[in-house]
Amino acid sequence: MTTSQTPGTAAAGHPTLSTQEDSMITKDSNATTRELETTSGTMRRAVAGPSVGVRVEGADVPVPAAGEVLVRSTLVGICGSDTHAVAGHHPFLTAPYVPGHEATGVVAATGPGADRFAPGQRVLLKPNVACGTCLNCAAGRTNACETLRWIGCDPSRELSGAMADYFVAPQSNLYAVPDALSDEAAALVECLATPVHAARVAGDLTDARVVVLGAGTIGVLCVVAALRAGAAAVVVTDMEQSKIDRAVRIGAAGGAVANATDADDQVVAALGGPADVVFDCVANERSLAQAVGLLRRAGTLLIVGVPPRPGSLDLPNIQDRELRVQGCAAYTEADIETSIAIAGDGALPVSEIVSATYPLDEVATAFERAAADSSGKVLVSP
Repeated sequence: MTTSQTPGTAAAGHPTLSTQEDSMITKDSNATTRELETTSGTMRRAVAGPSVGVRVEGADVPVPAAGEVLVRSTLVGICGSDTHAVAGHHPFLTAPYVPGHEATGVVAATGPGADRFAPGQRVLLKPNVACGTCLNCAAGRTNACETLRWIGCDPSRELSGAMADYFVAPQSNLYAVPDALSDEAAALVECLATPVHAARVAGDLTDARVVVLGAGTIGVLCVVAALRAGAAAVVVTDMEQSKIDRAVRIGAAGGAVANATDADDQVVAALGGPADVVFDCVANERSLAQAVGLLRRAGTLLIVGVPPRPGSLDLPNIQDRELRVQGCAAYTEADIETSIAIAGDGALPVSEIVSATYPLDEVATAFERAAADSSGKVLVSP
């Protein structure tokens, strides 16, 4: 697999778009499709990585292969994994790649056999591509597929992301966007799906006392997911009071500044007792130790955040108190569907989460904003 691709070539496995085919893509019956910049079928796309920073380059519009759909990007979120990759802090995204795994758009064309969607239809992306045949896939745990790949997180660029004028995806990785759902809400569904998955693997949260460590985008969405799953109360911690205040506006019962000397006492007091479940969205040694200390006996610790490095846990304490430590990775199809339903019910606080939207030509500035402000979600609009 290659780790780079010359500008102006199509992604691996996708032929370039001919001038004849251009008309089927740019002439949307809903008149919402922006004309391509040239008649030769070229487009813009972002490229990111530690060696190149963030830039916009030209490329050919890909043609969808069998079972694939060509989508015109509408809104694309910048994930923490993207800013970490550019800074050289991501363990896997070490070569330049085309970002964009949090995305919504409009179907522009379909490949042979792709009959689930029609041109002009609004869709959102589930970026994790599973094999469908391994033991985990057969059991419905596609997020734990043995050969899982990610659209928009692929240095080989075989699965280029949506931070471009157009992108392709298997039709099985696209979901119809309900008419009542805004583009902003649709672009946040992928973010919400991770907390929804974590809440599901936690078990029955009915009347549970829940703590969320870290009140950034994923943290506040954990508040949404836990309350949706029936939690009696959710309390958050964060280093910034403004993030705690936002979580309270969204529905948290209270919060504590994480480095306060009495933070744990504040959390227990706000909950009315020790936590049944802790969502750790920070996942460093300090937060993990705090999580273990906040749990009741037989409580559950969910590691939702991506740990920056290997760490240690108080294993004797975990064993003696029969604590459950559960890793949480991504989401399944069911979690995406639940997230769409939550967003459709109006329970997704879009205005509290989206902090800025930038045009694709200003993607470098958008990445700088996202890296500097972890409290909100920065979107890119191709």
